[in-house]
Amino acid sequence: MSLRKIICLLGICSLSLFLGPGTPVQANEIKIGVVMGLSGPPVIADFGITAMQGIKLAFKEYNAAGGYKGNPVTLITYDDEANPKRAVEMATRLITHDKVVAMMGTVSSGNVLAFMHLNQKNHVPLMAGPAIASPITDRYKNEPKNFIFRGSMREEYQVNAILNYVTRKFNKVGLIHSTTGYGMAAKNELVEGLKKRGRELVALESYSLGSGDITPQVVKMKNAGAEVILNYAEDYELISKVSYKLNYQPKIIGNWGISGYKTFNLLGRDLIQGVMMGQALDLSDPKAAAIDAKFRKEYGKAYDWPVVVFLHYDGARLLLKALDMAGPNPEGIRDALERINNFDAATTAVPKKPFSKDDHEILDQDGVFLGVWKGDIVVRVRD
Repeated sequence: MSLRKIICLLGICSLSLFLGPGTPVQANEIKIGVVMGLSGPPVIADFGITAMQGIKLAFKEYNAAGGYKGNPVTLITYDDEANPKRAVEMATRLITHDKVVAMMGTVSSGNVLAFMHLNQKNHVPLMAGPAIASPITDRYKNEPKNFIFRGSMREEYQVNAILNYVTRKFNKVGLIHSTTGYGMAAKNELVEGLKKRGRELVALESYSLGSGDITPQVVKMKNAGAEVILNYAEDYELISKVSYKLNYQPKIIGNWGISGYKTFNLLGRDLIQGVMMGQALDLSDPKAAAIDAKFRKEYGKAYDWPVVVFLHYDGARLLLKALDMAGPNPEGIRDALERINNFDAATTAVPKKPFSKDDHEILDQDGVFLGVWKGDIVVRVRD
């Protein structure tokens, strides 16, 4: 079965157009473009397909309500295949050929950093995400107009939330990270963040993504007496599985990917209890639970990472709200994003006024906190 058919079975392409070079688009359409990692390494594709669930439903609801002045808005989606060169090519096509009024994407921070100069140069607003690298929204913040927004978490905020908790609760901290670009960048932020807090790791280990066995790394954590392991291994379940086999019970805290149901299913309900991660969604909140039920109904078993779906649903809704305010004018949409107030976000951590001239992050530092698996859902850590 082809990738396109698999993605369509998950419901991603019912409104999105997977267009190849030379595919015509009606000249009178209002178009918003997406560059998204929908293939390549499984963790990239999982994030990308999940993000598209939130985007897709936002467009479905908007067009069902009448679209822009009675006209549906077309969503044009290209798969960057987790390849920065292709991401640049697809972003170029969206801007120069498809004439989109705004863009969203992508999973890999490196890919966003590779193409976002095109958005800035051509004055086409970008709602970046799921990429979380801190520099994305900073590069053009001193320009008269910054066209780069983020509809996702910022790594710096996640690191702060994790380290503030860890240094308050534990004396001996270990870190296991992958050797991917993300894993290495996160390692640097975590090490530097601990230094600023007057602390050092008692053990630091790395592994190659997909290697399958990290027993030696976990043994070194145990021998060093690490009370907590910072889990920046994108095979999120490995550390918990190995620790259990070794009869070693450190607190395991990692990035927001651990909140996915795929990780829940790989570990099982019992083993995942108490595992923590950076988070922006508390599913014990009644409003969040009701919206979560809507997504579950829409996507069934394909629904994986609630926080990713919620944030991209909100990011798409913000772009569409800005379109309503400014019309199909890219620079006007950019300006409207900074003016939006009283926004009723699905993600309760998103403020009523998400953006301003000096803040292009959909989440503030206070909106990023520690979540913990409790029963079948992730809830906010309160202590």
